[in-house]
Amino acid sequence: MRIRGRRAVLAVVASLLSTALAASCRSGGPAPADSAVIVVIDTLRADRLGCYGRRPSVTPAIDAFRSDAVLFEQAIAQAPSTLASVASMLTSLIPHHHGASAAEDKAVGKDHVTLAEVARAYGFSTAAFVGGGQLDAAFGLSQGFETYETMATDGQGFNDLFAPTVANGLAWLETHRRERFLLLLHTYEAHHPYTPSPEDLAAVAPAPYEGPLPPHISIDMLSGINSGQTPLADADLRHVVHTYEAEIRSVDAAFGELVAGLRRLGLDEGTMLVFVSDHGEEFGEHGKVGWHGHTLYDELLRIPLLVRYPGSWRGGSSFDAQVRGIDIAPTVLAGLGLPVPESFQGTDLGIALRGGQPPPPYAISALDGSGGGTSLRSSEWKWDRRALYHLSDDPGETRNVAGEFRGVAEKLRRIKQELVVEAAPAEPEAADVSPELRERLRSLGYVP
Repeated sequence: MRIRGRRAVLAVVASLLSTALAASCRSGGPAPADSAVIVVIDTLRADRLGCYGRRPSVTPAIDAFRSDAVLFEQAIAQAPSTLASVASMLTSLIPHHHGASAAEDKAVGKDHVTLAEVARAYGFSTAAFVGGGQLDAAFGLSQGFETYETMATDGQGFNDLFAPTVANGLAWLETHRRERFLLLLHTYEAHHPYTPSPEDLAAVAPAPYEGPLPPHISIDMLSGINSGQTPLADADLRHVVHTYEAEIRSVDAAFGELVAGLRRLGLDEGTMLVFVSDHGEEFGEHGKVGWHGHTLYDELLRIPLLVRYPGSWRGGSSFDAQVRGIDIAPTVLAGLGLPVPESFQGTDLGIALRGGQPPPPYAISALDGSGGGTSLRSSEWKWDRRALYHLSDDPGETRNVAGEFRGVAEKLRRIKQELVVEAAPAEPEAADVSPELRERLRSLGYVP
């Protein structure tokens, strides 16, 4: 895995790329990418994007990108919280096996192999610009990144704009454009508290809001709503949703700048660009508003995933089968012509896109912490802690049909247990949570 010496690294990479290119040409697949950029928009529901059905659309840049990318209709996060979900993306392990937990101050262990470590071992320059909080370096996700920078905020979560992150990423690319690179960009802009600009809020709302809530929705306000202390009329709920969507509109504009920047630098054709979220957000579907991390329903687990391959291979197409967050790392490595570690539990989605074997039919997701619940989802069914939902008939997960389909429930319960215990989890490491990090987590609603 760890090849020593630059000459040896380049020789291995050249051999891998030659083999991958020949295989791609024979199978009708894309040419291997020179580099990769992964964009993680925190707390972004798939159904808030125009390309996933939101009308009228508030995401013109992402919708335009969709014409060059493969859209995955059923991408499922491995957790409804940031650290566990992104750790699954970068290690290609389910939460039970990577062990990272913000609730228990546990970091990804150094014995786990990450996407960035593989890329760096093969000579790639690696950098990440993130929003901190649950992605702070203290939680272990900086492994393999030569540059791992947390974007500055005002300490209250009000400066979590994606635009400065994009600017930093493009500035880094300016100095690394002639190298092979892996770049990760993450933002909390769509995460609560919802603090959109007046312009974005006016553009999203079809009519001015005249109710009692302010234009910015704070953590304390959401806590009051969810505790029942603050009554919420239908118009008030629509206003809260609009503040969230207004922040998504701002994210979309910054993403457009990223796409334009890659084109300006001459990096768009050869760069694999992945757009994804770590989890969604609930807006009253199961009892809470503007919140996540508390359930395993689809409003928190179903995420957008768009992948642009070099030459816009399969651009504009959709993939209907269920895929998982753990599939992202192997898909990126395979797209770069690099080997996929045996420890990775996900699969290269490019294989299925070329007409090969489809991804496994089941997705494991888990609440944060060792005492949290676990769900098993297929395209048709979800088993969630003694409850069974028939997603084909009940996409909103409102009717527990475990009593009617006892055989299905028992089968899914058994498969879930097998997937959880099939690999022995490595011992996670204690995260060094400083007072400053604790305050940052508090500003995002993760600490009382």
